[in-house]
Amino acid sequence: MTGLILLLLVATALAVETVRRTRHDGSGPSRPPASHVEDPRFHSPTRR
Repeated sequence: MTGLILLLLVATALAVETVRRTRHDGSGPSRPPASHVEDPRFHSPTRR
């Protein structure tokens, strides 16, 4: 019975890690970076 519980724990841990890696694959943002002209968050140092 203990072996079955350990096997279930390992399988659950592997499934959780697989889902986590699928959702956070490290490829960065899904949209391409916006230019400074298109990005409303950008303010040049000389702009007031």
